[in-house]
Amino acid sequence: MCANAGLARPADPHAVLTQASGDFTISNSVDGHAIFQASGLAPGQSVTGTVQLSNPSQLDGDLSLAQLDVQDQPGANGGRLSDAVRLDVTDVTGGSSVPVFAGQFASVGTRPLGLIGAGQSRTFRFTASLPDTGNPPSATGGDNAFAGSGLTARYAWTATSEDVGGSGQEVAPVVKLKVVTKRLLKRGILDVLASCDQACRVSTYAQLPKATKHAKKAPRTTARTALIAVPDKAARLRLKISKKSNRQLVKALRTKRRVVLRVNLTATAAAGGPSRAYSRRVSVERPKPTRRR
Repeated sequence: MCANAGLARPADPHAVLTQASGDFTISNSVDGHAIFQASGLAPGQSVTGTVQLSNPSQLDGDLSLAQLDVQDQPGANGGRLSDAVRLDVTDVTGGSSVPVFAGQFASVGTRPLGLIGAGQSRTFRFTASLPDTGNPPSATGGDNAFAGSGLTARYAWTATSEDVGGSGQEVAPVVKLKVVTKRLLKRGILDVLASCDQACRVSTYAQLPKATKHAKKAPRTTARTALIAVPDKAARLRLKISKKSNRQLVKALRTKRRVVLRVNLTATAAAGGPSRAYSRRVSVERPKPTRRR
């Protein structure tokens, strides 16, 4: 799959499959097409594309990404875009946001991506950007060095499965959990950051305080689910509070110094097995008044 940042003519994407035993296959949503391409990408601009990989087989597999055939086509001023373009690759499966790579375009190499379960899909977002380094010192220096330059690369997805007939006793994932509330009152957004000690699937929702003491039940957000395929890498699950509930929170904070929410999360190993439940109490404090000078 190619990037085109100046960016030149795309090469065809492809998936590379290996297996130890069993019937394992994987499909690529953009096979035969570029993940992204851009022409005349100016300093300070970026281009984004996504690719979804699906595993229709009955076996789990270990997924990896390799960058192949990075080719520069320098322009008249000799600039090599692979030295300047920044690439960010993020796992956005199920609304999560797990960093895979961030750095110089040509430095991706091979990246382990964790598990892709039987019947599951994984989605990745690629963003290539050309940093703006300010006013060029000359007609051929600085950003002007890349005028007319092109860049292409191919990406190979490798999925390996070994049908070993069971792996012994299954253990529920251990989760590290953090809740960020800084955008809750203004935008109604609650960010849940979760990571597991193994490939896992998590589901989370927030339970809000009752509008009144006599209310039958407390309101709650819609649950968000994400596959976290790489152990110990945090995924972001964004919970959206309804406008009505947000108004109730703001109203409650007029008479109380803080209100307490409860975030509930359930984690299960990506390959299945027992689950483990987590619950975190989150305090939302009354905003400090703005001082006028």
